[in-house]
Amino acid sequence: MLLIEGWLKLAAGEFEKVRDQGIAMVQATNQEEGCLHYSFAQDIADPDLIRISERWASQEALAAHSASAHMATFNKAMGSVQREGASLMLYSAEEVRKLM
Repeated sequence: MLLIEGWLKLAAGEFEKVRDQGIAMVQATNQEEGCLHYSFAQDIADPDLIRISERWASQEALAAHSASAHMATFNKAMGSVQREGASLMLYSAEEVRKLM
């Protein structure tokens, strides 16, 4: 399993410009084969900070996602907003166990 975790910091007020595209992206991506989890969350302390969380069954599933039409549409929308920073990390999960 592949895990992706990170954040995207937008300039003040920019998130509202892409909120609808973000919702569409999350909904479409969660329907993809090999997508185990995909979400964006607006940070409770900073509304311009978007938290990103993804889980993929395989590298092939992630590659298909990257090449999807909804990813292209979302990337185009993101090109219209001002970003202040970002960090996105890919992890390989060897073991999964329920904690709660």
